[in-house]
Amino acid sequence: MDLQAINQWCQDNLWLLLLINFVLTIEVLILFVATHKRLEKYRYLFKGNEGRDLESLLLNLSGKTHLLSNTINNLEEQMTAHQVRGEMHLQNWALIRFKAFQNTGSDQSFALALLDAAGDGVVLSSLFGRDESRVYCKPVEQGQSIYPLSEEEKEAIATALGKTKKRERIKSFINLAGR
Repeated sequence: MDLQAINQWCQDNLWLLLLINFVLTIEVLILFVATHKRLEKYRYLFKGNEGRDLESLLLNLSGKTHLLSNTINNLEEQMTAHQVRGEMHLQNWALIRFKAFQNTGSDQSFALALLDAAGDGVVLSSLFGRDESRVYCKPVEQGQSIYPLSEEEKEAIATALGKTKKRERIKSFINLAGR
């Protein structure tokens, strides 16, 4: 083709060439914006890590992730150990006051249950009389005692265990809400 024919074709199709030029310019701008966004992410990734290559940066992050994972596992183990120890402490109690004898003036006698989360502990009873008072202590395992229990002692244990059941319902609700 000669130069004259190319010139004539360009003049005849000027609008088409302008449209193609416009589309290519828009495409270049879109590519520029996309490249700029990726470059910003890259700069953010390497922020504070000048002079490092991507491989060393990823290895460093992998090491830190491994260290954090170990730390979290250790904290979970410690938390479990503290939780187990915490359930062994006396945390449930109930006090029942009653009138032990007909000839005394008021409810000076009492039964006090002191239990841990498993229902182990003691029940203390004090019988108040005009002439003398007596104190009894009976061991409790899982809410039961090998010694005979009075109705007031049984009520104190049941009330203390009821607090345990209420606390367990609250814990299970919190666990469900946290998931």
